[in-house]
Amino acid sequence: MATNTSTSALPQYVRIRESLRERINNGEFSRGEKLPSEEELSTSYGVSRMTLRQSMADLVDEGLLYRKQGVGTFVALKHFARDHSHLQNFFEISRINGLSVDEKILGVSVIPARFQVAKALGLEEGEDVIRFKTLRIVEGNPVTIHEAYFSQEKFPIFSESDIESLSKDLLNYYESEGFRVKRGVQRLEARPAESEVADLLQIDEGAPILYKERTIYTEEGIPVEFLYCYNRGDLYTVTVNLSAE
Repeated sequence: MATNTSTSALPQYVRIRESLRERINNGEFSRGEKLPSEEELSTSYGVSRMTLRQSMADLVDEGLLYRKQGVGTFVALKHFARDHSHLQNFFEISRINGLSVDEKILGVSVIPARFQVAKALGLEEGEDVIRFKTLRIVEGNPVTIHEAYFSQEKFPIFSESDIESLSKDLLNYYESEGFRVKRGVQRLEARPAESEVADLLQIDEGAPILYKERTIYTEEGIPVEFLYCYNRGDLYTVTVNLSAE
């Protein structure tokens, strides 16, 4: 909204919408909090419930609010937005967006490659791969389970390294070992959360998640990493840049 626009000149529903936005941004209404009822809000603003609903509908469409049937309207938790047009560092992008992020290492192990992992990495089924599983946390909320696989033969000292430090920039680690990542191929789909995933992401079993599989390659076309990724549907947003070329 332009700074030189007179507030009084704006339609009533727009003024109320921006007032609600400001109250959310300044913490008067906290993330995850249920808003006062439509009756209470319409009375406090001195408008009809129809006008109030129009104001709130814009914020619901924007993703700042969400409704629970028969319960009320809530302030949405802050979403983590990823641009999937480019390979990006999760932690770097989070910092740029002013988000507080953390990571919990769930496990590092050497296991025989299952069929799908072996095929993606150009290995024989049963060859040793490193499985590196982490839980990524944004603004105090678990958002993503990140389960990466890579060849132990290519990265034999990974398990003996400072894994906590390396985990925050795996792309740079691969490059330091002589494998410069150039591109990735990934598949996204909506899925219901299974029990283990739901427990880790602190959501209900069966709640929607955004599931991702990804293989990343070097400049020479060598597959370096295969990834399973489970993202909370209520906290994770995907952006893809499109062109007509």
